[in-house]
Amino acid sequence: MRQYKTLLQVFLRNSIYTYRKEKGYSQERMAELLHISPRSYIDQEHGKYSFSALSVIFFLISIPEELVLSLLRAFKKLVQEEEEHGDVA
Repeated sequence: MRQYKTLLQVFLRNSIYTYRKEKGYSQERMAELLHISPRSYIDQEHGKYSFSALSVIFFLISIPEELVLSLLRAFKKLVQEEEEHGDVA
């Protein structure tokens, strides 16, 4: 289970970062969307800490539903690929 947690943490960090860049949002703007401090967002974006479940929920409710489904499908595919290659137990 620990491997899946790490996989999810990296996936979320990359997905949230990519969304921020595509929208042209500052780190401060993303912090507002996630209801966290800018310092906390910066630390999380750089991998110092993981996004909390509450921050992830705030992210998901701030994006279009189609993107939520796309992210879920992308993570599912990532898990399947990792399992096929034996990288995740």
